Amino acid sequence: MTTGTGEGAASPERVGKRRAAAEDDQRRHQEARADRAGAQFGSDDAEWPAFIERIGAQREAVTVTAARIAELPSYRSIPPSELVPEIRRNYAVALAALRARRLPGADEDVRAYQASGERRARQGVTLADMLQGWTIGLEVSRAGAYREAPQGKRREALLLEAIEIMTAWNTLGMNAAAAAHRRIELELARQEQHDLANVVRGVLFGTPGGQHLGDLERLGVDRGRCYYAVRVRQLGQVDPGEIECWLGTSKSPVRPDGLAALIDGDVAGFIAGRPAEPALPVTAGLAGPVPLTAMADAFRLASRALDAACATGRRGLVDLGALGLIPAILSDEDVGACMHERYVQQLERQGRAGALVLDTAERYLRNDCQVHQTAAELNVHPNTVRYRVGRFEHATGCSLRHTESVAEAWWALGLRRIRAGATP
Repeated sequence: MTTGTGEGAASPERVGKRRAAAEDDQRRHQEARADRAGAQFGSDDAEWPAFIERIGAQREAVTVTAARIAELPSYRSIPPSELVPEIRRNYAVALAALRARRLPGADEDVRAYQASGERRARQGVTLADMLQGWTIGLEVSRAGAYREAPQGKRREALLLEAIEIMTAWNTLGMNAAAAAHRRIELELARQEQHDLANVVRGVLFGTPGGQHLGDLERLGVDRGRCYYAVRVRQLGQVDPGEIECWLGTSKSPVRPDGLAALIDGDVAGFIAGRPAEPALPVTAGLAGPVPLTAMADAFRLASRALDAACATGRRGLVDLGALGLIPAILSDEDVGACMHERYVQQLERQGRAGALVLDTAERYLRNDCQVHQTAAELNVHPNTVRYRVGRFEHATGCSLRHTESVAEAWWALGLRRIRAGATP
């Protein structure tokens, strides 16, 4: 049923056509109902006004409805006296429609229903309980109609028409209230996520003066425990909620084991226990455990671990210690540029021949300078390996028999592999 809330997007001509069509439908419905009643009982329906007035005289309907709604779980904090004015208004609107024998039109004023839905959402009433409240109101109204309907042949026809009108107006109000409730729910959820992200940021980046500590108490976080800093990056289409479930920070009625939020595209936070290896397509940097007061340093290390792992194509859970010097290769750009210029660029200018020399030297260092192992992996003769290593030493002016030269060449060749998107 149209409630009038979407007309702003249509042209005046289309709105006019819709309104006219709705009015025609209502007129035809009323004419058909009158024809049926007239054919069965005669055109004069003198019992209707008295029937409706008896329904309206049932003053206890409002208090009964309020009392039943107040028993719903999320309504228990709201006194029934606060519910009565809105329920009384809804009954009055329905009673006026019954007196006029009128179904709701296409452009009814639903603002009062919307305001009611917004108010219940802000009070913490669930959508399910609110809809149940509307159902209770309709049940009480229908029960009153059954009690007051006159006996005789016309009873069923009178009841059918009255219940049809009651149901239509109840549906109009319920739909308008539900739409407003959902809108406020989304607003509150966004605000909650925003507030949570601010608290998590305060912990991970070290808010001056510990301004976030009071919020941690409110969220149930144990400030005396040690936690791991964690930062998770999705490698595919993974819902952040699945990542939070894996980390153990999803909402729970018990005291949380940490908090997480979406920060700069990553799921980041702090958790009490080291999680198991993820089954999800993610890479996660981890550091700690440390007290909350030292979380900023731990998060910096977790972020470095994550960046290094992603740069080298690693998946799963990683910490800085498991990555060796790779984070240093990535972060120290000045040293990396110098090493790259000395050990890589000259040979890269030689095209494919230079690339073969660089690949062989990199594999040779990875194999602890073992010629035969390197030759077997490259499927070449050991003398070919010796020749290419000699060319590398000549071009770069170094000797791979010297530890310092080995370290510098490994650094430069590792950076080359990372930039090419391969694991060093």
